Amino acid sequence: MTRMLRTGALSIGYCTFALALMSVGCGPDAKDQKIADLTSENDQLKGELEDRDRKFNDALVRQGDSQSTIDELNQQLAKLRAGQGKEGDWVTMPSFDMISVPGSVLFDSGKADLTAAGRAKLAQISSDIRSRYSDRDIYVFGHTDNQPIRKSKWKDNWELGAHRSLSVIRAMRDLGIPNESLVQANCGEYRPKLENSNDRNRFANRRVEFYAVKKGGSALDVSTALRSTSDE
Repeated sequence: MTRMLRTGALSIGYCTFALALMSVGCGPDAKDQKIADLTSENDQLKGELEDRDRKFNDALVRQGDSQSTIDELNQQLAKLRAGQGKEGDWVTMPSFDMISVPGSVLFDSGKADLTAAGRAKLAQISSDIRSRYSDRDIYVFGHTDNQPIRKSKWKDNWELGAHRSLSVIRAMRDLGIPNESLVQANCGEYRPKLENSNDRNRFANRRVEFYAVKKGGSALDVSTALRSTSDE
């Protein structure tokens, strides 16, 4: 009987030991799988991070290229504003050509109806556009000085500038420039060439600017030109 009990006890011991070995054997497999899962997840996250870094670097390169173009435009326009380009003539830029015409050439003071001299000047500009810029969009910007409107019918300089650019647009349309090529715009008093500190500067700020912009692009170059004008 005692021998049987010992035999049974030994059998139970062997079984327990065997189970323990089996349990120990399963542990490393579960850990290895967990490590493999974490490694795979880490590799995925690393790949996503590298992809984001690449896109970010690409964006920085594009931004740098755009800034270089903007800086170049600013430099050229600064030269124009400094007098190295003759006002009343077309000036060539990388993505557009432009011409600035004094408001006094086109309009009487406080008026938005074109004078005879103004119509003659627009006829010349429209002829240039038909022969040289027929494949471009034509932006027309009205500009005023900052003197408050007192005696005329306009509510403010915004309205005066808008009506002047509209008068120019309609005249150019009648002179053969297609409607779909014309873009009316207005800056009022808020994009001055010079500080409105005296009569001479205010005279220079009253103007109409024409931009012949290459099709298929955007108005970025025109916006850049206007910003550089106001920054001087």
